[in-house]
Parts: sequence; structure tokens; C-alpha cells
Amino acid sequence: MSSAIVLQASGPNALGIVRSLGREGVTITAVDRDAGALGLRSRYARAALTADPLSEPDRFVEDLLEIGRGLPDPPVLFATHDEALTALGAREAEVDAVFRRPWSPWSTMSRVLDKSHQHAVARAIGFPTPATVEPSDEGDVVAAAGELRFPVILKPRDAPEFRRRFKAQVLRAADPEELLRRYEDAAPYDPQICEVIPGDDSCLWTLGSYRDAEGRPLASFTGRKLRQWPTEFGTARAAEAFWDADLARRGHELLDALGFHGISQVEVKRDPRDGRDVLIEVNPRSWLWIGLATSVGVNLPYVCYRDALGMPAALPQGHRSGRRWTLATKHLVGSAREIRAGRWSTRAFGASIRPPIEDGVIDPRDPRPALAYLKLLRRRG
Repeated sequence: MSSAIVLQASGPNALGIVRSLGREGVTITAVDRDAGALGLRSRYARAALTADPLSEPDRFVEDLLEIGRGLPDPPVLFATHDEALTALGAREAEVDAVFRRPWSPWSTMSRVLDKSHQHAVARAIGFPTPATVEPSDEGDVVAAAGELRFPVILKPRDAPEFRRRFKAQVLRAADPEELLRRYEDAAPYDPQICEVIPGDDSCLWTLGSYRDAEGRPLASFTGRKLRQWPTEFGTARAAEAFWDADLARRGHELLDALGFHGISQVEVKRDPRDGRDVLIEVNPRSWLWIGLATSVGVNLPYVCYRDALGMPAALPQGHRSGRRWTLATKHLVGSAREIRAGRWSTRAFGASIRPPIEDGVIDPRDPRPALAYLKLLRRRG
């Protein structure tokens, strides 16, 4: 049976895939540009190195093709970040000659990666989006400052280079003057300017799913973030599974309209003013806390793997609610700071770590990634 290759296996996203597949007996190669990447330490995977897909995309593809040609059957690819999708898309025919690629062709994927296209499609089908301006110059920014309610964020249409430069998902502006300063920095990344939807991190909900090449949803998971790092515009450090059939239905309507095939995350923010789910973004690949879906019975990577091998199996709609997921070190440190500063409560923190709970890195059945992570933290002081 074919093996699997997990790309950019640097953290909990990839670990969730590796562990979900490995416990089903799938042979896995975890690849990354960094020999210390957490996914490369898992007992369920053999490790291999590639170039950085962002700074050296052609070399990354060449490295990956060499790995794939050395395996007996065409392996199934799993992408964890946008950089790999973009690098592979540019050489799709070569990639498809060596691998099983269970996601939309580049002609579709390139549009789905564009946040502007996502929002345009959402608006066309009546899916709520934040009030947004797409400026072409500073004059448009000045006009936007008179139209939008502050605070606003500048959000790149294509995110990888932006995240690497600013070490942030978005840039926030509290007033028109700050918006102009931020735009000057962000202009090379063709940003959108979006109003901020009110509500804390727990208003951020996710539909995670796998859809086959005909767009049929074979597996669906829903849940919400409990806290991010950093708060408001960061990545999850605590989350919980909670089945929401209506969110799943509407999220799949959006994915239908996008023509999407593969594993994805549709993230929305539930607006406390009117209860509407407002689109934040569609991530057309796995996301940080995908391992939580597996733990409540929705093993998206394995459903994807089986479908790629021509053995599709659809999971029934619905799953257990109330199981939680954390990145313990980040969550404990961040929560202590926020509680001391009065920005969070001990009661909310306690609820976020109430059993049943699991960690995205720490797992007694697969201890080496956690040990490597702790060594890294000690070196950083």
C-alpha cells in the first residue's frame, strides 16, 4: 500500500497528521527544511530534509521528487502550509507524475489561496464577510479610513511572505494615522483592510473537512478556539470540539462555490452583535489543531488517504463535543500573563483545561517531539 508524505512538518499541524495516519498503520515520511522539526521526531515517521519552499521553491520540489521516486508506490501528499501548495502548483504536472495529490488543481487552488477571491465568492452566495476595502494606493486608504469602523486590520491576500517578515498574521490599526503607517509597510503584500469583528477568541469557529474530487464532503468536524497566541490575531493555543450542523452546512456551501477538493479549514467569527458567522478565511489545507478532529472520531487525514488510494469511506455527520486541545506551554505561560494583567479570568482558564483534554505536542505514546520541544525552550531561556 502507498505511503504518505507530510510536508513542512514543523509543528502540531503536521504532528496531528503524522499521528492520525501512523496509528492506522500508514508508512509516513515527514519532511522539513529543519532537521529539528517536531514532525521529524515522531516515532510514526521517517525523517527527510528538503529546501525551504518559500525561499527556494524549485529546489524544494526537486528534493521532494527525489524522495518520491525512491518509494515503491506513488505516495499521498499532505500539505500543512500555503508555501508548499504554491511551490507544487507551479510544477503540477511533474508532481502528479510521482505523487498522489489529494487537493484541487492549481487552476482552482491559486484562486482559493487569494483572500480577495474567497471574500468575493462568499459575498456572491450571501455568506457574511467583514466590511472590507482593497486599496490600490494611499488615496484609497484615506477613503477607507472614512468608511470603515476602527479598529481595522491589514490582511495580506497572499500570506507566507507577509508572515515571515512581520511575524504576525495581520497588522492592526486603531485610527486613521496608524492605518496609513501600517499600509506603508504592508503595501507590497497587496493587503485588504477589514473591520474587526468584536468578540473574544472563543467566537472563532472552524469547519474542518475533507472533500473528494467531486466536492462530496466525506468527513466534517466543527469546533472553536478558546484562546490564541497572541490573543485576538494569533494561532490557537486552546480549542474545543463542538458539533455545529448549521456551521457545517453553510461552510460546505462556501466550499461548493469555491469548487474546492481536499482538506480545509473554514474559519468564521460569530458576531456577538447579531449571531452571524462572518468569514475570516478559508485555509485550503490542514490547520494547527487538526489532531483534535481525529480524537473525536473524525480522522480527516486517514479519510483523505483512503480516498487518494481509491478506497473512499464517508464518515457520518456529527461527532462528540466537549473535548479540548491545548499547546500546554504556550497556554500556561500566556494565561498566567493575561490573568495577572486582568485580560482573562481564572474561571475561563480553568474551563479551557477541563478534561477530557489532549495536547498538540505532548503525547506519552509519541514522546520524542515533546522532549525536543522542551530542549528547545530551555535553550531559548
